[in-house]
This record gives sequence, structure tokens and C-alpha cells, in this order.
Amino acid sequence: MPNHASLTYGQLHDKLRALGFQEYRVELDGKSGRVFEHETIPGTRIVLPERKPEDLVEPFYLQHVLVTLKAHGLVAEPNPLLT
Repeated sequence: MPNHASLTYGQLHDKLRALGFQEYRVELDGKSGRVFEHETIPGTRIVLPERKPEDLVEPFYLQHVLVTLKAHGLVAEPNPLLT
């Protein structure tokens, strides 16, 4: 995934779908969001705010996505000593 400074919500959504996530929209207390869940891996629910596709992903949400993907082996965990 690109650096969080340049990753848009549209790019993030595309990458999650490419990894096998299903996407659906939700609304709670008048606020809209998007939920992504992997078809075959339990516990992979990712909830994101509704944003324009060209909006940049905030670091908080990017970290949430990365932690979920790494915890379920969907992206490689880089060796912190090599970065």
C-alpha cells in the first residue's frame, strides 16, 4: 500500500476489495460509513467513515486497517529492524 500521506479512500477501498473483502454501507446516529469484511476470514471487519474517493486516508484509519490486515496474515509484517 502507498504511504498514508498519499493513499486515498478510493485506493484503499479498491485494495481491500482486491484482497477479497466485501463492502457495504452503514448508517448509525445519522453518520454514514463503510464496512469491509473478508468473505472467508472471521474477525476481519474494518469500519471506515464515509469519505469522497479522492480524500486522503487519515493516519488513525490507515493504522486500523493495517493492524487488521497484519493480524490475519493478509499483508506481510515487515521486520522493524530492516526499516
